Amino acid sequence: MTTWDASKPKMEAPIMKRLLPAFCLVLPLLVACQPTSPAADGSPVLSYQDAFIMAPIGGRDVTMGGIEVSVEGGDIRLVSVETDIAEAVETHSMEMVDGKMTMRPVEGYPVKPGEPLDLDRGGNHLMLFGVSEGLTAGQTVDMTLTFEAEDGEILTLVAEAEIRALGE
Repeated sequence: MTTWDASKPKMEAPIMKRLLPAFCLVLPLLVACQPTSPAADGSPVLSYQDAFIMAPIGGRDVTMGGIEVSVEGGDIRLVSVETDIAEAVETHSMEMVDGKMTMRPVEGYPVKPGEPLDLDRGGNHLMLFGVSEGLTAGQTVDMTLTFEAEDGEILTLVAEAEIRALGE
């Protein structure tokens, strides 16, 4: 055991005491950088980024939105999306056919570990119908995404979506 007497010259602190402050700073970063893993009950774990809804143009009540969803621990399928600011939300595909843009509703999208689902402008996306008036860029709203796992388990993900102005 090391003791320290104030009347004697200062002893060098043991290496662990010197490294403890640095370790306390680094540990939270290491934990935050760990990949998500299946929940303790074996359910897939969902995460998202870049959730957005475009502010409707010129008083219209239709707009589009997007999100990137990732899963760890099993395959899932996006089956529905809801938000309080729209009467209905549909999953849509978009493609160019003979120089014309065509959009159509689809029955959801599969999401697999390591293959994020990217819903965005110019491709697969969300269409919102009966959108509330008065939405302005910078606001945030919740979207609830519902998924079905391979075993039939229903999973939900509540995402905070930013309202964006045209061109953002």
